[in-house]
This record gives sequence, C-alpha cells and structure tokens, in this order.
Amino acid sequence: MNRKVSYILVLICVLFFCASPSAFGARDEDLSGFLNATYGLIGKKPGSSETYSGSVAIKPHGDGIEVVRCVGTSRITGKASIVPVTSDRIPNLKVEWRDGKDRYEAFYMIHSDADNYARLSGPYVRLTDRAKFGWELLYVDPHGAPVCK
Repeated sequence: MNRKVSYILVLICVLFFCASPSAFGARDEDLSGFLNATYGLIGKKPGSSETYSGSVAIKPHGDGIEVVRCVGTSRITGKASIVPVTSDRIPNLKVEWRDGKDRYEAFYMIHSDADNYARLSGPYVRLTDRAKFGWELLYVDPHGAPVCK
C-alpha cells in the first residue's frame, strides 16, 4: 500500500471517530448515571434574600429522571430531563416540580468536583412569576445520607 492511500485511510478513521456522537459529549444515559446520587442543597428563594438548605435525591426512573426534594418538612417529587442549551448544545438538567400551589422550573449546569462527583448549580423560577428567580447549588453527599429524615 502506498503512502497516499495510508494517509487517506487514517484521515477516514479520524473523521469517522469525530463524527460519532460520543466524540461530542456524553449521552443522556451516561449523564443520568453520573447524576444518580443524594445531594445536599443550598438555595435562595425567588425574589427574596431568604436562604434554605435541604437534600435532593436524583435517580433514573423509567425513561426519565426522578427528583425528590426535601426542604424543611416538605417532601416534593419532581421530574427531570437532560436538555441542550446554548448554540454549543451543552447538556443541562431541567427539573420541574410542584409544591402544592406553585409550579417551578430549574435549569442546572452540570459540573464535577475534585472527586469527580456531580455538582449542579443554576437558577429556578416560579412559573407564575418568571421575572424573579432563585438559585440553587446541589453537591453530592458521598455518605448517601437519607433524603427526608
């Protein structure tokens, strides 16, 4: 085989790898597995300086992702999905929940900490008042503390 054909074969292999979906980032299944954990939660309520803390469990459930939020004495179950944002299509975790009277929506940026645990942070809004937003940070509790003690 001459040198020109060898270079063409190598180029085809490189282009094939770069065109595969895994070359551009993790798949939803990979991310939902990475996010599967119990988290500590720190947040600020929309339109307020009031802060709160709690815990959150995120786990794959059927074709989606289940989220159980515990703040104070409230236990709220919601649903989540991985959605691309910006023109770069960066995966974020979109979470929707209802606290009995209000509906909320959050978009968490997905990061990892120094120990390669997931760390999530981002704004959320009450759907009836999108002008005011809150902010939350979720960090993995490596000891797996129970959600809603």
